[in-house]
Amino acid sequence: AVVSTQSTGAQQQQIMRDQDEQLNIVGQSIGRLKQIGTAIGDEVEDQNQLLDDFYSDMGQTERRMQSVQKKVDKILEKVDSKKQNLIIGILLIIMIVVVILFFST
Repeated sequence: AVVSTQSTGAQQQQIMRDQDEQLNIVGQSIGRLKQIGTAIGDEVEDQNQLLDDFYSDMGQTERRMQSVQKKVDKILEKVDSKKQNLIIGILLIIMIVVVILFFST
């Protein structure tokens, strides 16, 4: 009876050591998941900042385009239709060049 009690006690201690080891492994995994979650959160913040900057730049570009459009409208009011077509063509080419330059940087 004494041997089986000692054997049972040894088994219980081994089970507790195994559980402790498994808990350590789980704790390490949780630590890694926390690091990954933090890294993902940091990346999301960086991407949000980039998007905010992009939208701000787009807003400025839109305001500039509206200003240019108003100026073009004023000019077109003063010019006959043949000249208007020539000016529209030139402005269209300029606008394409500006868009290409804007997106290539």
